[in-house]
Amino acid sequence: MEFDSPFLELVNVLEDINDIELSLLKCHLLIEKELERVVIIGAEKPKYISESRLTFSNKIALVRSFHNSRCEAWVWGAINKLNKVRNLMAHNFSSAEIENEITSFTTLIKNEEDIWPAELLKVKHADFFWAVFLVLDKLRGIV
Repeated sequence: MEFDSPFLELVNVLEDINDIELSLLKCHLLIEKELERVVIIGAEKPKYISESRLTFSNKIALVRSFHNSRCEAWVWGAINKLNKVRNLMAHNFSSAEIENEITSFTTLIKNEEDIWPAELLKVKHADFFWAVFLVLDKLRGIV
C-alpha cells in the first residue's frame, strides 16, 4: 500500500496523540485548512479570504456553494457533524458525550465508505483517523 502526502500529514498529526479530544481538535483544524484551500483556489483575490474571519461554518457554506455536486451528500454531513462535535467540546460537554458523538461521526462514514482495518495503523482511535482521512480525501478531490 502506498501512502500519499495528505495521508502522511494526517499520520504525523495523530501518531503520538492518546487523547481523543486533542485528536478531534487537530482533525477539525486539518479539515478547516482544507476547506480554506478549496475556497482560496477559486478566488480572484485570495488575500481577502485569508484576511477575513470566516468561521468553519462559513467555509463549509462557501465550498458547498461552488462545489456541492463534487462531493457526495454524506461528506457535507460528516463535516458538519465534526464541527458539531468540536463545538460540544468547546462548551464543556463530558468526555463520554464527546466520545459518543465521535463514534456517531465515525459510524456515519462507515455507512458510506469502507474504513481500512484499524490494525494497519499504530495510532489510538484508528477508526476516527480513517474517517477523517476519508473526508479529507474527498475534499482534496474537489480541486
